[in-house]
Amino acid sequence: MGEAKQRAAARASAHTGAENRLRLLGIDTAQFGFYDQPAFVAEESRDPEFLNQYALWVQSRPRTADYDQRVRDIVPRLTAFLADLFERENMQRSCVHVSSMLPRILDRLGVWSFGLKGSMIAEVAHEELWRGQSMCDIPDFPGAELGHAWVVAPPFVIVDGTIRLQNPTGDPMNAYTPPIVAVENAPLIRPTVDDVVSAQLRAQISHDEGRVDNQLHHRLVPQLKDFSREFPSREIRFDDLTLRYVPAAVRISDVGLEDINGAGDKLTGAEVWNDHVMPAFSNYVVSEA
Repeated sequence: MGEAKQRAAARASAHTGAENRLRLLGIDTAQFGFYDQPAFVAEESRDPEFLNQYALWVQSRPRTADYDQRVRDIVPRLTAFLADLFERENMQRSCVHVSSMLPRILDRLGVWSFGLKGSMIAEVAHEELWRGQSMCDIPDFPGAELGHAWVVAPPFVIVDGTIRLQNPTGDPMNAYTPPIVAVENAPLIRPTVDDVVSAQLRAQISHDEGRVDNQLHHRLVPQLKDFSREFPSREIRFDDLTLRYVPAAVRISDVGLEDINGAGDKLTGAEVWNDHVMPAFSNYVVSEA
């Protein structure tokens, strides 16, 4: 069996396994956003890693050429639309907001997707530019959400609508940063300690322990190896810019679209949908709730 056929067989097997497990729990996988169904929520409360089953199901789901074309029509346009909107609203470093809203918006537009969270590293080697959004870091304040968040919407393996919002105005890295990331192919990589743990935290732990541990990332994120088997790290190149995405967990908002950022002082999910997305994408809507 050729390599392509082996990959297809592995996807089919993974999908059958996920489908059977979900169906046995009484979960209707025909419904977009079935992660909100009571049976799914109940199982997730017993098993915090059960959300991975949704992502596995979406990632391995058989797709038609017509469906893939629909995704290609919607996802880059919607991602750029949200990036422009959040930039106008001065919502810098808003990866959590976009990665929370985007999958729930895509549910309503008939596109299967899920969110991931982890680290994102940006580098322009010849200019000695390096920026890291590390999942293991020293937080600026208690409760700060560390790292980066993005979306997978097959056939797109990485969809990042906030890449250009990560650095402040005037940062030289901005000259190399694409407006959005929406790629279908990206080489797999093996994450290093530099990808996962910030320099400040590495220095602090090295000082405390009196040694340098090149496997520190696996100590701090013990699930990384197992998670990477199904959701691998990837590298993307945009001319001189190299981006490394290292996921460590599936991330889907536990509140509905309208309630996302409901307690914040920026755009809420309700405003994004009602005032912006719905008027611009009404011809794609398959469900409004």
